[in-house]
This record gives sequence, C-alpha cells and structure tokens, in this order.
Amino acid sequence: MATEAESVGPEMDVNQILQDEVLAAEARKLLHDPDRAFPVLVAKIKLTWQCNLKCWFCSLWRLPDDGSPPVLPPAGVESLLRGLKTQGLKKVHFSGGEALLRPDFPEILRLTAGLGLQVNLTTNGTLLNREAARAMIEHRVHTVAFSLDAASEKKHDQTRGVAGAWRLTWKGLETLRNKKAQKGRGPVVAVNTVVTRKNIEALPELHELLKQRGIESWRLLPLRTSHKGLRPLAAQWRLMSRTLDSWKPLLARELAGPRSIRDARKAGKGLFAGAAFERHGCYAPWFSLFVDADGRAFPCCTGRRKMPSYGRVGEGSGMEILDSRARREIRASLASGYDFEVCRSCDEFLAENEIFARAIGPRRE
Repeated sequence: MATEAESVGPEMDVNQILQDEVLAAEARKLLHDPDRAFPVLVAKIKLTWQCNLKCWFCSLWRLPDDGSPPVLPPAGVESLLRGLKTQGLKKVHFSGGEALLRPDFPEILRLTAGLGLQVNLTTNGTLLNREAARAMIEHRVHTVAFSLDAASEKKHDQTRGVAGAWRLTWKGLETLRNKKAQKGRGPVVAVNTVVTRKNIEALPELHELLKQRGIESWRLLPLRTSHKGLRPLAAQWRLMSRTLDSWKPLLARELAGPRSIRDARKAGKGLFAGAAFERHGCYAPWFSLFVDADGRAFPCCTGRRKMPSYGRVGEGSGMEILDSRARREIRASLASGYDFEVCRSCDEFLAENEIFARAIGPRRE
C-alpha cells in the first residue's frame, strides 16, 4: 500500500519555495517595487454560490438559482489555471457554495489533473458518493476538507440548518476513506470547523471525536461577522488557548488570535490576525488569487466585496486581471503600509506572511 506521501505528495510549503535564491531575491524587492512580477503561487476558485445546506452564519444558500450556466465551465477553469501556471501557480483550492452540486465537477478534476498542481477541495460532504470519491482519487486531489462543526449530531445539524446533515457528512467522509483504502492511495482527509460563540467551548469534544475516527488534519476557521453576538468572547478564546498545544498534532495550522490576552481581546472583536498584521502586513496580493463564482477576482476570499475587484475572468486565459489597475493599487498601498480594514479581520495566510516577512524584512515606513 502506498504511503500518504507517495499518494499525494507533500503540502505546498511557501518556506521551501522561498528557499529558491532567485525567488527569495525577487521577494525582497517587493516592498520597494510592488509592481514587479512575482508568481501567483495559490489560487482559490468558488465554483458555485449554490448550497444544499442552510448554515445560520452563511447567506450563500439564500441566493436564487436562476438556472444559468456557471461563469466558469470546466474548460474555462482549465484555461484559467493553465494561464496561472505560467505565472508560477502551485496550488488550487476549489470550494463553493457546495462544489459537488456541479454535475461537471468530475470533469473539472479531469481537465485540471494534468496541470501538475496541488488540488484541494472544501465540501460539506453530504453529496460525496462513490463516483465523486473515485474521481478525487483518480485525478489525485491532495486534500478534501469536510465541514463539521460539532461532535454532537444535533448541534451540527442546528448549525447547518438541515436535519441529518451530520450523518450525511460522515457517510461521505467514510465513502472517500473506503475508496482510498481500496486503491491504496488518495487525498488527505481533513475537517474544517467554523468557530463561533455557540461551539467554541465544545471543541475539545470534537477534537476527541476526530482523533478517534482517524481524521488526518483539522482546521479551525474563526467566524468573520459584524454581529458581535456570534463571535466568541475574548475569555472563550483564552480558555481555548490552554488546549491548543495538545491539539497541535492534528491542527493544520496554529491560530494566532488567542495566544495572548491582547490577541484574545482582538479576536473577540473579530480581529483574528491579532498582532501579526501589525508586525508585517500581508503579501497575499503578490502570491495569491481568489476568483468567486461570478468570475470576479480579488487578492483573497476575505477581500471579496471589501477590496476593489481586479475585474472578471473572461473567456480567455484571464491573465489580464493580473495587470489590472486595482491589483497594482492594492499592492502599492500594502507595500507603503496603508492597509485595508478587512485585513485585520483575516486569519488567512498567517504562516505564509510570517515566512514572507522573514524573507523580505520590515515594511517600508
């Protein structure tokens, strides 16, 4: 039987990428010359707004389905990724809505399989059948992250707004794991958990359940919302911080917010980047790209609607978005130390930004 490393390869590591002397040298010039070319290393593509669940913290499922075809058909996804690969792309992350609602999702995987990219997927898992599992393994998806918010079936279903969602998610997860065991290779099976005031104190029980069931990776996603009553309190973040060290073997990344009293207070206000953003800012506009289900491009998913769009991905390769005025202005602002308010509420790319900060040095004053 193939080992996990043999079946999917290692997770893309920005630190290893920046050990390339030429690329590291280019990175060190970004703050003084923010317009210079730098490879887009990671891309996230929302394949649809539609979802079959009704999570109370999400509004996407309320969007009407007018029956129109997706902005990015399979060939369009392939064309975009092929163009981005010429710019240095290493990893693509597919999500939604619920990506598996697209009947052409296996075709998307087939067309992107030959590009040599690391492919990750986020799904609620309720629609993951044997056909979908077969496609994920055949086309060498690296990681499949299932959305799961509680060890309790009742609490998870209340969060996701559909009775039976917890059982269907575990059924989809086991379908993938069984197919993976049959083939002797397959994706890393991970779990994503949205952290809210309602579930943060029950996360130890979820951690134990994930360990018992052999989950390979767990990612905690703080809820980004303007509703104060939904965000965990500073005291809850501090309480959780006492258990983080024991969770490290399972956690896909470390949370920055609750490690100190100051950062816990910031997290309680929805400022999940803690002091990290103040130390070094964010380099996502150089190495990251996010494309929503309407084809609009932004530096990252947090920046959608909060930062200027680069424009829409067209029928061609979509590379014109990388030369857009909005992208140049966003990078110039961040290089000069003028940030966007939304950046302080973001917990994405914290580890990557630390690596870039070490390579680049202090931001220009």
